[in-house]
Amino acid sequence: MSQIIVIGCGFRRERLTLEAVEALQSADKILLHTGQCGLAEYLQEKGMPYETLDALYERAEDFDEHALLAAQAVAAAAQAGSVAYAVFDVRDVSVQELLRMGLDVRIVAGPPVEEGLWAYAEGATDCWAASEWESWTLHADRNALVREVDTRELAAEVKLKLMDCYPEESPIYVRAGEGSITRTTLVELDRLSAYDHRLSLLVPAQRELTKLERYGFDELNRVIRILRAPGGCPWDRKQTHKTLRTNLVEEAYEAVDAIDREDMDALYDELGDVLLQIVLHAEIAREHGEFTIEDVTTAITHKMIFRHQHVFGSAKADTADEVLDLWQKVKKAERHQKTQAEVLRSVTRSLPALMRAEKVQKRAADVGFDWESAQAAFFKIGEEAEELSRAVEGGSGIEEEAGDLLFAVVNVLRLLKLDPEIALNRATDKFTARFSEMERAILADGKKLADMTLSEMDAYWDRVKLSESGRQ
Repeated sequence: MSQIIVIGCGFRRERLTLEAVEALQSADKILLHTGQCGLAEYLQEKGMPYETLDALYERAEDFDEHALLAAQAVAAAAQAGSVAYAVFDVRDVSVQELLRMGLDVRIVAGPPVEEGLWAYAEGATDCWAASEWESWTLHADRNALVREVDTRELAAEVKLKLMDCYPEESPIYVRAGEGSITRTTLVELDRLSAYDHRLSLLVPAQRELTKLERYGFDELNRVIRILRAPGGCPWDRKQTHKTLRTNLVEEAYEAVDAIDREDMDALYDELGDVLLQIVLHAEIAREHGEFTIEDVTTAITHKMIFRHQHVFGSAKADTADEVLDLWQKVKKAERHQKTQAEVLRSVTRSLPALMRAEKVQKRAADVGFDWESAQAAFFKIGEEAEELSRAVEGGSGIEEEAGDLLFAVVNVLRLLKLDPEIALNRATDKFTARFSEMERAILADGKKLADMTLSEMDAYWDRVKLSESGRQ
């Protein structure tokens, strides 16, 4: 197969480079990605024969298929001799397809289609094709350069995507088809007078944090570094891993509470508080040379890939239960645990007691050490209650027997597929609500709790329970 010369020709004939002209003259055949370009006019004037791939637009279902068909057409033409393949910009997806084929490809870059917009791009710049807006990862402290905004509808999608990162009144520079550059604002992007495949735009970086309307992970990280830096916040600067320990637990529980209340507005706020704790710990560690936030994200990503071998490897797991079984096996291998006792001991002791008990029981059950059913485990509750009663009478071993009773209750709830933490919390909520109703009724009768006997309060308690049964 002969050589393929990919030529970036730009939109206008004036942008043809001397290298591009020489490459066109040297090739046995010239193929244009589309005839709607200045290069076609140049070739016609010079009497140089060429073909276009415009017919492929009708055959392709989408842009990806069109790119593949174009690359295949170029490769087929190269069977008969060298081919000069002209595209607006060498970043075209069809060029990427050609390179994947492993062919003999030479690149003649030519001018970028954004042309003079680069003069306004100070510092790091991300370049995007407008049609790929859904996959962009934007950073407010970097310039965003977008090419080929060919319709008003696409401009509207691009605008909304950019406004997720940059303020709507951000200045932007727009390069029109004929090459002129005008300044406007981001919110005006879908209100321009005309659009075609030659239109590009630049959104300059917004490095002033306080002027942003939306913030990503990078901005949060920058804020924390500023707060921890000399001249930052005195409170943030004095925090350590140990001083923040309780905060991390409390914020996690507040997020759980928002989930239980199904309050999505509260949930995203509470998850932000959890994330803040993570970033703070990572920044403290970075300052002490221990690890960085990138170590945190790398570790969890490695872990998720390794533990999902049914997705990223050759393992099989078609149901949620099979996934959990595989997860436990992979974790055991990952931690070099040779016995199940090591697996049980690996359950962190800092968990809430009910949660830790349930996890230990589940891991024992993984190797078959378990009751056949919740019904079979019920008698253990009665047995442990009797032993606690005898311990109370004897005056020793009370705490141990009380723990055994709780452990037995957790076992039954686990076998019933109930979460002990949720069940106990709901029971506590129910008690609180009933107590509130009991007290309200007592006060309504002109009485005070402090002046009543337990039996008198029990009578009101039973009235509340009876009223609940009536409502049900």
